[in-house]
Amino acid sequence: MELTCTENFSNAARASRDKVIFNDVRVINNLLNDEMFSIPKCDYFQTIQNDLQPFMRKVVTTWMLEVCEEQMCEDQVLPLAINIMDRFLCICPIKKQQLQLLGATCLLIATKVRSTNMLPIDLLSAYTDYSVTYEHISSWELLVLSKLQWNILAVTGFDYIDQVLERCSWGHESQFLRRHANTLVSMCYTEPSLIQTPPSVIAAACISSAIRGLKLSSSEVALRDTCNMLNVNPRTVEFLVGVIDNAVSKVAPSLTPTTPESKTTVQGYESPHYGQPETPTEVENIYF
Repeated sequence: MELTCTENFSNAARASRDKVIFNDVRVINNLLNDEMFSIPKCDYFQTIQNDLQPFMRKVVTTWMLEVCEEQMCEDQVLPLAINIMDRFLCICPIKKQQLQLLGATCLLIATKVRSTNMLPIDLLSAYTDYSVTYEHISSWELLVLSKLQWNILAVTGFDYIDQVLERCSWGHESQFLRRHANTLVSMCYTEPSLIQTPPSVIAAACISSAIRGLKLSSSEVALRDTCNMLNVNPRTVEFLVGVIDNAVSKVAPSLTPTTPESKTTVQGYESPHYGQPETPTEVENIYF
């Protein structure tokens, strides 16, 4: 019997709007109540990790971002993988030579939890130029899970994006808004200075920054609505928007939109142009 799956998920349609999820205020309340349990408990660079520096985390998380882009992983994979990594580093000290191994392991775990397609261990090993072996990743998977007591699920900034956009009239003002907001969420999770920032604040700032970047007329209304919905301080959001804009300016040669024909476009999103992920990694261009 032929058991080969021949379905093509590359152009899979998104599920229709679920009224139960997006009309019930308890969903957002539960996210806000649960997010505190998944925020890293400390600045591990100061307390736990004697051999690691913030720039090392930046290098590895950017490599993780490039791997997810190259493999077209779902948006929710990277924030969860980095959250798992941060929570593990709050508990277990490691050597700097093991940081990329940890990043690859967390990507494996995150794709098992929040992706339709798991990243194979052999592929993750290849992305490290085989400096990390199959045996390393498989053994560290058990180590990470045991240290976190198998509590790997977490509320991330990604979880709030659709909740906010689907509940507000301005949420559909641009077809690129969701895509840009999710891209900024991923970028925020690579920033060492935002390790202990609540996911709700990250989401609010990314939505606000995306709206301003797209030059939509509802920027002021969107900021007010988002802050009220997620119960965050507008001043905190404004400060974080500045951090996001500064991070974007470091990796984007130009914020001027270009024509879709001049770059790769996937489902209406102008995809970042990364090269093949390498070790150490180098960010090339991100276009918005």
